[in-house]
Amino acid sequence: MQIVIAGAGSVGRSIARELISHGHEVTLVDRSAEAMRIASVPEADWQLADACDIEALERAGAESCDVIVAATGDDKANLVISLLAKTEYGV
Repeated sequence: MQIVIAGAGSVGRSIARELISHGHEVTLVDRSAEAMRIASVPEADWQLADACDIEALERAGAESCDVIVAATGDDKANLVISLLAKTEYGV
């Protein structure tokens, strides 16, 4: 499966590692440059962007992914990301 994870904090990276270990393709998206700890999950694709933005989700591959995980530290952002995933991409 192709999975986009919004939020590259400890939760997002942990989910990414688990999914990658099971053979899934993962893209991590975070708006904070400090969260870009690429060496912690080198097998994932990384995007420095705000996942609440439709264009950012499109660049991350939301239109062709199977799952979008909203794992940011901001509940409001997670709700927006989930709503966009459902209404714009049917995910």
